[in-house]
Amino acid sequence: MAVEIGGIKVRFITWAEGVALSEALARKVEESGYVPDVVVAISRGGLVPARIISDVLGVDDVISIGVKYWGLAHRRAEKPVLYHSIEPGVIRDRKTLVVDEVADTGHTLMLAKNLLDLMGAREVKTAVLHLKTTSRFIPDYYAEKIEEWIWLSYPWSRHEDYREFKKKGHDISMYINRIC
Repeated sequence: MAVEIGGIKVRFITWAEGVALSEALARKVEESGYVPDVVVAISRGGLVPARIISDVLGVDDVISIGVKYWGLAHRRAEKPVLYHSIEPGVIRDRKTLVVDEVADTGHTLMLAKNLLDLMGAREVKTAVLHLKTTSRFIPDYYAEKIEEWIWLSYPWSRHEDYREFKKKGHDISMYINRIC
């Protein structure tokens, strides 16, 4: 469901859709023959998809790194900021799958991939639920490609989206309640 809120096109993703996209993404990884030793979730948006993907792939080792780039919808920082990382020994010589919910500019995935490469990962592949054509970085796997820019509101970020839109004077509770 897509609506315009304060001049921003927003698509609200339901829980069922988020799970289905995560499972479809895991199947793409599986069909490619790539078998990761560890799944790295980009915190916070990639945490839920990474958990689902790890289950489908049978990978018990799931860890996260924290990268922040976006504020409300189209407002973003100048560059992504790493706010928590992992010990290099956790990644060294291991095949790694990095999972996030969306590649909008691609900067977050680039930062994560470069960091994990520097830490000595054997191989790093990237996966997202949604790839926007605005992304400079094309992940190895994506569930759905978004041709026209739109803010994607996932059910696991509903409280954050609610707060941020409310700060700008927009009440999105009727949409959130409908999808969640």
